[in-house]
Amino acid sequence: MIRTIRKDRILSALLAAALALAAQGGLTGCTSSVPQQSAAPQTSEAQTETAASTESITERATGIAPDEIVATVDGNSAPAELLTYQVGYSCTYLDYAMKAYGGDGIDLAGTLPDGQTTAEYIRTESLEMLKQQLVLENLAAKHGITLSMETAAELAAQREADIAEYGEDGYLAEIYKLGLSEAGYERVVRANYLYQALYDAYTAPGGDLSVSDGELAAYAAENGYITADHILLPTIDTETREPLDEKTVADNRALAEDILARLRASDDPIGLFAELADKHSADPGRLTNPEGYTFGEGRMVDEFDSAARALGENEISDIVESEYGYHIILRRPLDAAAAADAVREEYFDVFFLAEVDKAEMELSPAADRFDVAAVYEALTAAQSAGSAAENAPEAPAAP
Repeated sequence: MIRTIRKDRILSALLAAALALAAQGGLTGCTSSVPQQSAAPQTSEAQTETAASTESITERATGIAPDEIVATVDGNSAPAELLTYQVGYSCTYLDYAMKAYGGDGIDLAGTLPDGQTTAEYIRTESLEMLKQQLVLENLAAKHGITLSMETAAELAAQREADIAEYGEDGYLAEIYKLGLSEAGYERVVRANYLYQALYDAYTAPGGDLSVSDGELAAYAAENGYITADHILLPTIDTETREPLDEKTVADNRALAEDILARLRASDDPIGLFAELADKHSADPGRLTNPEGYTFGEGRMVDEFDSAARALGENEISDIVESEYGYHIILRRPLDAAAAADAVREEYFDVFFLAEVDKAEMELSPAADRFDVAAVYEALTAAQSAGSAAENAPEAPAAP
C-alpha cells in the first residue's frame, strides 16, 4: 500500500486517469502518474449496458459475489471486488515494468526467477496490498483519524463535476472497468486520503502518533546517517559534466594540495575549513548546504561516502578523487535537525509496515477460489470492450 497510497496518491484525479484508459490502452486506478486526460468519451450503449449490469467483473470471472468477504484484519473486512481491483493494478504495474525493461509484458502462466508463477506472485502482491489497506483503515479508526470536512467536500464536488462532464453512466462504466462498484471505488479513494491524514497526524506535535525530532535523529544515527562537509576542486564542468582541460585539472589538483597543507598546519582547522570552502569549493550545492550534507549510506558517490565514514567527527580527510574531482572532506557531528528531516518519511514508512507485518489477516474460502488469471482476463476484456465502443465510428445518418 505504500506504493499505491502515499507515493502514488490518487487524489481527486483518479477518475481522470480511469477515463483516459482507452487512449492509454491499459488498466489503471492507482497510477504512478496521471495520464494526459483525453477528450471526454461519449456515453455509448455498451457503456450504459456495462454500468447497469448486475454482474460484476469479479462475479463474471470467479463466480464470487463482489461483496463476499475475502479477507479480514482485526474485524475489518475486504470484499472480493477490492481484491479484483488490486489484481488489476498489480498486473498492470508488473506489465509496465516488464515492458520498460525490454520484455514482452506480463505472462501470468510464466515462471519468475524465484520459481513461482507470475500468477502466484500477483496473488501474493495483491493480498499484501489489500492487507495494507485494511491495516491503514484500522489505524485511522484507532487514532480517531477521519477525512476533514474540506476533503469530504472536495471529493463530493469532484464526483459531481465528473458526472456532469461524463454522465452518470459513463462515470459508472469507467469505475466498472476497474473492477469496482461505486462504493468500492470510494473506499479506495478514501484510503489514499486516510494515509495522508495518518502521516499528518504523525508529523503533528503532541499527538499520540507524533515522534520527536530527537527520536528521529537517533533513528537516523542508528541507520548510518552522517554529516560531512567538503571542498570540491572539480575535474569536470559541474553544469555540463564535460571534462575540464588538462591545465585546469592540474591547477585544481595543486590548489587542493595547497588547501590541505594549510588545513594541516592550522591551529583552527575547522574554522579555516569553512572559510576555504566558501572561497574555493565548486560544489553548487553549497549554497543550500553551507554546513555540509547529512546523508545515509549509498546517497553519495562511493569514494565520498567511504572516505567520510572512515573519519572521526571533526577529522579532515586527505585528497579524495571521484568522478566530480578532488574532495577534501570534513566529518562533522551529526546534524540532528537535518537528520530528523531526512528520515521523517522513512521512519513513518517503517512504522506503518511494522504495523502491517504484525497484523494477522484471515482469508476466507472465497479467497482460495479467487482466480487471478480469470480476473485479469475479465478486466482486460472489459477495458477492451469499452475502448472499442468509444472508438467505434458513428453510424451514418438516416436518409
